[in-house]
Amino acid sequence: MQIPFSVNWIPLDVQFTEKPILKDPVMIAAWPGMGFLAKISADYLRRRIKAKQFAEIKYFHNVLVYKNSVAEMAPIKHKLYASEDQNIIICVGDAQPSIPEESLRLAQKIADIAVEMGVTRIYTMAAFPNEFYDDPKVYGIFTDESMKDELVEAGVEIIENDGAVNGLNGVMIGVAKANGIDGVCLMGDITYANVPQHLASKAVLHKLVKLIDIEIDTKQLDIRAKKIDASIKRRLDIYEEEEETQVPDEKRLGYIS
Repeated sequence: MQIPFSVNWIPLDVQFTEKPILKDPVMIAAWPGMGFLAKISADYLRRRIKAKQFAEIKYFHNVLVYKNSVAEMAPIKHKLYASEDQNIIICVGDAQPSIPEESLRLAQKIADIAVEMGVTRIYTMAAFPNEFYDDPKVYGIFTDESMKDELVEAGVEIIENDGAVNGLNGVMIGVAKANGIDGVCLMGDITYANVPQHLASKAVLHKLVKLIDIEIDTKQLDIRAKKIDASIKRRLDIYEEEEETQVPDEKRLGYIS
């Protein structure tokens, strides 16, 4: 196989199948991250509003994959969908670039598309690792103080202290700002970083749809969350049973040796 690029030039081309007719749309952009929150939310939203794919950015990771010992470069796809009825663009990536420079480059490419299509605001989503006991809260950061009241009215918690959002779900709104586009990142409480967080995704989606003034049904996220919780409980029960079988009876009875 001939590699379609040299070491000094990595392609970052956009292939359009068609261009939707939109007027000053908003864009939602999401990539996999902790709790898979952003990608779950964006994928769920695009299916619910029946957004259609209109473009794709094919990118290459710094990973070599092989099948039956035959090696090839691994492409990563970042797909763009649009709903003309809802006047929304949704960008969903399969994975994030591994180094900051490539994240910035990809974010700039998406910002270029957003500028070309007249996008007025870009929303991203991210996880907020936190100990919580009731429903997950949603926090918001923004690129312009003028958006603060709008987020508060939608029930988004404003973060008063300093912090950072790693990866493209954070970087994207910073690059948007540099290109004259408002940006908002909505972050939902999560408990487990490596387990899909459907309830947190639901909480973030509820705030997002308020902000963009649409309605969607999120019942499926409740169903998925219950399945995940049941799976975690089964694994914990198995773990506890294994622990009990490994401890002598006299130890479990408080025997002191």
